[in-house]
Amino acid sequence: MNWPPQRILVATDFSDVAGAAVRAAAALARRTGAALDLVHVLPDRPDALTGFEALDALLLRGVVDPEKLRAQAHAALEAVARRLAPVEAKLHVVRGQPAAEILALRELLRVDLVALGGSGLRGLRRFVLGSVADRVLRRPGCPLLLVNHAPPNGELKTGVVAQEYPDRSTPWLELALKVAHDERGELVVLHVLPQRGYASDAHHVDLEPERAPEKLERLIHDLDGTVPVRIETSRGDAAQRIVEGTLKEGADLLVIGAERNRDGWPGRVTDRVARAGLPALLVVWPDAEADEEFEGRDA
Repeated sequence: MNWPPQRILVATDFSDVAGAAVRAAAALARRTGAALDLVHVLPDRPDALTGFEALDALLLRGVVDPEKLRAQAHAALEAVARRLAPVEAKLHVVRGQPAAEILALRELLRVDLVALGGSGLRGLRRFVLGSVADRVLRRPGCPLLLVNHAPPNGELKTGVVAQEYPDRSTPWLELALKVAHDERGELVVLHVLPQRGYASDAHHVDLEPERAPEKLERLIHDLDGTVPVRIETSRGDAAQRIVEGTLKEGADLLVIGAERNRDGWPGRVTDRVARAGLPALLVVWPDAEADEEFEGRDA
């Protein structure tokens, strides 16, 4: 996991939610000096819609000139890039299955962060990247930023991190602290305990609520004592409490880890949180598994 990122890949289908992801990615690139790659994937089926009316009009005519379609997509991508000034973006117009092409570019360009619009995680299939976000989420790799809403300037100033281990570090806690440090902002750490009577070996949770804040304070101080941190503990369903806590804080960004369960990535809690429609979600995989291929689900 590299932070600050050296290279950011953001995909757009020219929808509003993809525009939010582009703004957030450009704001990060502007503040960190990262190179920005902007990609649009042309559909590989004549019956597929792109979410961009001008391109859809060509597709719906039945007979499509591939070069005309590519030229129009490139022109639209150039228009998006112009609005990002002074950030400069390298443009990519590719054809194929969107999730597969985005994942291929992630590896080919060796990017440190992928940004996508995330509204399709709630079942909306109008936009190409809506359905694609779910598929990319299931392929471990560099951190993935899923954006539903972003301020006009794209900056995600207020942050929350979900931290299940009170006495040992995780890549998502470390990344959240780095982002808060760069933004000179405050970070809220959410630690959720299970309901009373929950059978656990304490692998994912700490069953001593009175000691968890003290452990987290020591841990965070050892990682970065310069970031103002507030610790919030609660008890109940983890995904529900994380969503409620993020909304309560009015946070622009939630940072969360993705750990595999028997169904694959990204794990039950993260999967449910991703579908809650939060403004922005930064998903971080464990370092040892970030490049792992998982074939249990269709990509």
